Amino acid sequence: MEARVADHQLKYYLTKYKLYQIFPEHYISQLQLVTYKKGQAICQQGQTLGHLFYFIEGHIKIVRRLFNGKEHILETQTEPTLIGDIELMSNQDSVSSVIALETSRVVQLPLKNRQQVYQDPLLLYQIGRQLAQKLEQQNIISSTNISYSVKERLATYILSHEEEGIFQLQPSVLADAFGTSYRHLGRVVKQLLDQGIIERTAFKTYRIRERLELESLVIQN
Repeated sequence: MEARVADHQLKYYLTKYKLYQIFPEHYISQLQLVTYKKGQAICQQGQTLGHLFYFIEGHIKIVRRLFNGKEHILETQTEPTLIGDIELMSNQDSVSSVIALETSRVVQLPLKNRQQVYQDPLLLYQIGRQLAQKLEQQNIISSTNISYSVKERLATYILSHEEEGIFQLQPSVLADAFGTSYRHLGRVVKQLLDQGIIERTAFKTYRIRERLELESLVIQN
């Protein structure tokens, strides 16, 4: 079960992430700060959406179950983002599942009265703004997957997620996010290991050995 968090912590996060700009003042009293543990579903594909979520901390993956029963990871996310905006605006069940990859926190608004939301221009504006930003990001991701090699994308990922030279890789998640196969991604990781650019220090944990060589592969925006 997800865990509710104290009201004073909710106020802290509302200020920290400027959520007063997302949710109009008359919704603030309805907001809930909830913690999801690793492996828990924030929402599940095919289920009726009961909340509009704003993911604020942690690491989540967005997964879609295909007609053949397989699951495809659409993306992973560590940056704050709205969840459920597409379903709310199209009035349909959840089109994908959102799963916590580590302990994650969301601020959620119960959707007890959708008509109230549909008639609220301030909230609709913020939802539309978030959708536009997501569309722009998806366009960037799509063009990046087409234009750059897996090696370049992996180097960019590593340098954006490392802390003091240490980083973790989840090959199955990254392969889907990069639009490539698990096997091919594994070959690219092995190339970096064989070239001495990175080294494995523990299970799924690595250290950067040659930062300049890694930086030479990074995608330049």
